[in-house]
Amino acid sequence: MSPEIDYDDSLLQTSESLAAVDWDSIEGAGKLSPGQHLCLVKKVSGYIHNFQTYSGPRAKVMFTVIKGKDKGKTQYDDVTLPHPQEADGSRNRRLLIASRMGLITKGSKDTAQVNWQTLEGRQVLITVEDNVSTKTGKTYSNVTFDGWADPATAQAAETKGAEPGVASGGAYADI
Repeated sequence: MSPEIDYDDSLLQTSESLAAVDWDSIEGAGKLSPGQHLCLVKKVSGYIHNFQTYSGPRAKVMFTVIKGKDKGKTQYDDVTLPHPQEADGSRNRRLLIASRMGLITKGSKDTAQVNWQTLEGRQVLITVEDNVSTKTGKTYSNVTFDGWADPATAQAAETKGAEPGVASGGAYADI
């Protein structure tokens, strides 16, 4: 016969030391290796980021790798959303991502309504590179400027022998 178990709900009130937690890798078993990864967009959330000269909206995109040696790992990317004070590079990256993922029509001159949450559940091919923080010395895996591609488009470009989204000379063909 097994002994009686004394339950004590006061044990559920705990204290956590968070100083050593690596929040970037807690959900997905470590950082991704450099290179391309086929991922599923798991979640897209909006938040306000405090830039150096203004506060503005961003989309936080959560990816899960679905194929390859990093399968099951999680990667995040931040996409700066429209703001009058945003840098040209932020706008260009956002428009590149949106056009590659079919959220806007490339070359359009009209105002486009974009719902970034429609990316949830879609597959995307991301390119990741390691970057070392000059402040902390810590190595981060970041999605590159042109690191988003629709897997179908990327596969078609590879079949033709071209790198997706890159023209000869290294320029971004789709900006």
